[in-house]
Amino acid sequence: MIIFIEFFTAILGIYLFVRELFTNKFGNFCTSIFLMCFVPLFCIYPVIARFTVGGALPVEATLPSPLDDPFSYVVYQICCLAIIIPIILINNKSYSVKNISRNEIDIAKPKPREIYALLFAISIGIYYYIYSTGLNVSELLIASRFSWFLNSNYSSTLYVVSTYLIALSPVLIYHGALNKKFRLTLVLLVLLLIFYGALSKDRKWLIFIASGIFAAVYIANGMRINISGKGLALILTLVSALAFWQVGRSVVFDALVTGNSDIGTSSSELATQLLTRGDFPYYYNASMTAIYMNLNAGFEIPLGIVRRQLLFFLPASYSFGLKIEDISALFSDALGAGDTLRRGNMPPGFFGLFVLSFGWIGGAITLSLFPFLLNYFDKIVRYREGIWRVAIASHALSSMLLLLRGDDSSATYFIVFSAAVLVILRPHILLRQRGQQDSIPAKMSPINK
Repeated sequence: MIIFIEFFTAILGIYLFVRELFTNKFGNFCTSIFLMCFVPLFCIYPVIARFTVGGALPVEATLPSPLDDPFSYVVYQICCLAIIIPIILINNKSYSVKNISRNEIDIAKPKPREIYALLFAISIGIYYYIYSTGLNVSELLIASRFSWFLNSNYSSTLYVVSTYLIALSPVLIYHGALNKKFRLTLVLLVLLLIFYGALSKDRKWLIFIASGIFAAVYIANGMRINISGKGLALILTLVSALAFWQVGRSVVFDALVTGNSDIGTSSSELATQLLTRGDFPYYYNASMTAIYMNLNAGFEIPLGIVRRQLLFFLPASYSFGLKIEDISALFSDALGAGDTLRRGNMPPGFFGLFVLSFGWIGGAITLSLFPFLLNYFDKIVRYREGIWRVAIASHALSSMLLLLRGDDSSATYFIVFSAAVLVILRPHILLRQRGQQDSIPAKMSPINK
């Protein structure tokens, strides 16, 4: 019975995927980006897992493998349908190429000092990251991911500051891709991000690049994205790069620097892990694990996501218990995997966030409201000019991937921080409703030349 529900959900998800990405051509930008990530990870992969490993594999080895509670699978599918059905009902409009006003073009072209300020801030972020670890560059190249957390000289404050500064990258990628005079700056930024990725073994730098490019292409093409053969090849290249980075990050640098690792053998073993325990299946497995723990072990984080989002500006230690600690850390503690290295890197998946915060019934109801929030963001990106469009559009892909993994804090905090930085750099620009006058056809827009 469960497998039929999984097939039904997958078919509905594929229908939405084709409708929004290929028929509507990303007209509903945030919804389309969400579906581009959600459908493969949450609708299609469960069917693959059913036939390959028998279902969801828990993210902690002490639980049954695969998870053996049928009702947990039912709750998961209810959550899926709570997302899919509202999107089918509310996002059925097909958009044509949008006329771009002169004001929008001006906003798409920031002053050089703003671009250089963003590049400087990101560079400082990379410097802070290196300094926060207490290691030098050569030590970081061969260090395992997060091993610096155990370093006595590690500074958690500087590390957090560095993540926010580096998260300005999608905004700079967005501006650099739209404006040819900033292309050299864009190349320099990419080189800096590659350097950062080599040191940190992190994949966010690739996602940041893709996120900014998606937003720039959308704006430059009159609020649409036509997925051509070249575009599809680019997407597949980015996905392959992410997959390679997970397989190679803990092998390649150690082999090249120390000569102590067999790249072929290690990569083969890690590639096998990638299909069952890597990033791609983690989204599904983490959500199922959280649902299983809520239903069978009574684990819950009452109003967790609400308390984290509403009190985003307040450190948890100064909130008198109102704001909880990071949900990823609480989830890893409940799994018994709360060691220093992994504690903050085990989010409960998208569905896990809502089920742990509201219970499975409340979680499904709350999830059904999420498509309306996406629809609201779609309207901001399509019809409003200014700082929030830039912040939301440029972070859309990276934030969706973080949110679907269960990292609600980074998914939203980075957008708010980027908007705040843009306000500081451009205080004269406010969020404004798109005027109907002063418009010119998209094909005449300088940003399309």
